[in-house]
Amino acid sequence: MQTQIKLETISPIQKKFLVTIPADRVQKTVEKKFLETQKTASIKGFRPGKVPLNMVKQFYAEDVKQRALQSLISESYSEALQQHPLRIVGEPQIEGVPHGHEGEEGHQHHHIHIHDGEPLSFAATVEIVPEVEPKDYKGLALEKATDEVSAEDLDAVKKNLLNRKAEMLPVDRAAKTGDYVDFKYEGKLKTDAGFTPDANLSGNRTAEIGSGQLIPEFEKGLIGVKAGGTNTFKMTYASDYKDQNLAGKEAEYTIDVREVKEKKLPEWTEELAKEFGFESSADFETKSKERLAKTKKEENENLLRNQMIEKLIEKNSFEVPQALVYSQMRALADDYANELKRYGFNDQMVQSAIMSQLEDFKKRAETQVRAGILLDSIAKKEKIEAKEADLDAELQQMAAGFGTDAESLKSRFEANPRDRSNFEYRVREELTIRFILGAAKIKEKKAK
Repeated sequence: MQTQIKLETISPIQKKFLVTIPADRVQKTVEKKFLETQKTASIKGFRPGKVPLNMVKQFYAEDVKQRALQSLISESYSEALQQHPLRIVGEPQIEGVPHGHEGEEGHQHHHIHIHDGEPLSFAATVEIVPEVEPKDYKGLALEKATDEVSAEDLDAVKKNLLNRKAEMLPVDRAAKTGDYVDFKYEGKLKTDAGFTPDANLSGNRTAEIGSGQLIPEFEKGLIGVKAGGTNTFKMTYASDYKDQNLAGKEAEYTIDVREVKEKKLPEWTEELAKEFGFESSADFETKSKERLAKTKKEENENLLRNQMIEKLIEKNSFEVPQALVYSQMRALADDYANELKRYGFNDQMVQSAIMSQLEDFKKRAETQVRAGILLDSIAKKEKIEAKEADLDAELQQMAAGFGTDAESLKSRFEANPRDRSNFEYRVREELTIRFILGAAKIKEKKAK
């Protein structure tokens, strides 16, 4: 008798194999495993490998049946995948099916055991990449910001440079937005007994008003106070404030302002332009415009692509395999952890930073998985393939980015088939994105 394999569809992302292995194949596998075990079995009074088979069966039955079971499941699962090639994600979930109940809905799943003289039945449930029929991907209505560099953009660059030469001058007037204030503060937290002094809410600091360093409610208490002045005010912390001990609580602060300083920027001159490493003001303008235009072009291109992906996902809804989302989440979290470690975060800090970002990682991972599946299905439908010339062009660009030559990258890919297929997949995805953008209706927004 042949091993029977049936495939059931549970949902667009879940399939179930029902496998029944005939009794004679089960028996043969068990016998084979007993003979293998006999070669290494060691029982007192017998030389290794010379223990009689009936004793091996008596002492090692459980262990041998377990190994036979693993071998039978693994072999027949491979056969099932050969008969029904699926794009499987993650590991299969294996459950036993009681003898005589194969293919019945709603039967109880059991642990799997080998019973002498009986066939072996099990169910393997797998998550798969869904087959998506993509729609509405041609003629997407998209908006793109202009790549033109405005006078305001240039002014902002100039201001950034001048900031390095800024002077901080004490002023004898009320503090306003943009000023640096040096102050002492003492805080009380509202409890059942009224406002109680709290050492954690007291200290000294210097902050720039309006820079986002302080909570806006606290900043309000500083605005309008001169050097030497004091102010007492109440404020309530937001219910989602990052410090759980303060979230939603009311506090009363008394501040003593020691000094108010105003930032004075120097005038822009030809001399300063040279100090900043330019030949002249004109040279500053030319070079800054070039750099800004390049940055803007890249930013706008990224925003346009993200907008395109969002629109595609809106127009194509389908279930996604959670195993793919979780593995993408792990990749995002690993990248983030490595970045934080480079900044000197310790393991505990990294752990808590990742925990606080989990929701965001999940959202991003799901978007990336959906986008990958959609772009793949569009590439198939439009018969988009990465030809040798496309691969070479991408290799040239990558090599320039890494500061190496295309040939050495190429030989690295040739040596590692997995790297090469990932690379081909990426290039095909890039060609698909360009194809969709090429067919989109893109409206350019003018600079304000």
